Amino acid sequence: MGEVIRKNLCSLCGACIASCPVAALTIKNELPTIISKCVLCGYCYNQCPKTPFDWNIVKEKLFGEAKSNILGVFKSVYAARATNSEILKVAQDGGVVTALLSYALDNKIIDCAIVSSLSEEKPWMPKPIVAFSFEDLLKAAGSKYVSSPNHIALASAVEEYGMDKIGFVGVGCQIRALRKMQYSNYGVLKYGSRVKFAIGLFCSETFYYKKLIEDFIASQNIDVSKVTRFEITAGKFIAKSGDKVLLSIPVKEVKTYAREACEKCDDFTAEFADISVGSVDSPQGWSTVLIRTNIGEELFNKAIKAGYIEAKEMKREDLKITVKLAKMKRKSATEAEVRS
Repeated sequence: MGEVIRKNLCSLCGACIASCPVAALTIKNELPTIISKCVLCGYCYNQCPKTPFDWNIVKEKLFGEAKSNILGVFKSVYAARATNSEILKVAQDGGVVTALLSYALDNKIIDCAIVSSLSEEKPWMPKPIVAFSFEDLLKAAGSKYVSSPNHIALASAVEEYGMDKIGFVGVGCQIRALRKMQYSNYGVLKYGSRVKFAIGLFCSETFYYKKLIEDFIASQNIDVSKVTRFEITAGKFIAKSGDKVLLSIPVKEVKTYAREACEKCDDFTAEFADISVGSVDSPQGWSTVLIRTNIGEELFNKAIKAGYIEAKEMKREDLKITVKLAKMKRKSATEAEVRS
């Protein structure tokens, strides 16, 4: 509470809530809150991606002696997209994440996947779910831009469903929490050890639901329930209903609704994932895919061979915008740290 919550460093990844053995934590006002007696076990503290940790431990486990750069360690890069038309209809860009998870489920590589879907009660409120089927994956496709505590669903997959083989999708901070579960001496190994691969999403920042959706979007005379898609592209924040553009403004106009924690995050490309996926530097309708680990490489290549994905290899020098955004995020995080 002192080092993370009160200092506005929480990204709402859900790792603390998931790991609490006495269920003393819940979410209130989009932050973890203590609701019953804390037993001082330290699990919440040690899974949090914002608490001190030697990340060289994770680098060595994942990448060996490979040297990192501004995008982290990666073996190869592709422009890729799903081949399934149902996925492409609902995908934010190329539908690569959904296609990879679909392949992994179909071929029993995993029993389920942890993804962010949407609440049935509140329009555009993210809802972390345990996806067991292609239909579950389709419902979860597309970007949400509001923080989703995906680790709560990871705990559910293990505790409620007894799953042993799990695929995990998340932004950089969520992937970091997962790696602490796997490789920290104080990690919740019963969760981390069951994750077979982690897919990371490029992320500049996430937003508070109340500030962005309930307050700002509503103030623009937009019925949120009619919005079918949000986009952040070419410096614009865009809301659409089908093909109709309901709102298109400079993204800087919504910066004040972002979580403060994101200012101090320097991980644009989810550097500790097995595969990282974004949209910049690829053609429209395609995804940029960074293959980071042997596990990620095997999954990606098998999905291509099985016809779930089509891909075109890119060169590192093709990643000009990705590198630019990663440098901007790192610089912003450094400056925010100095200010604090």
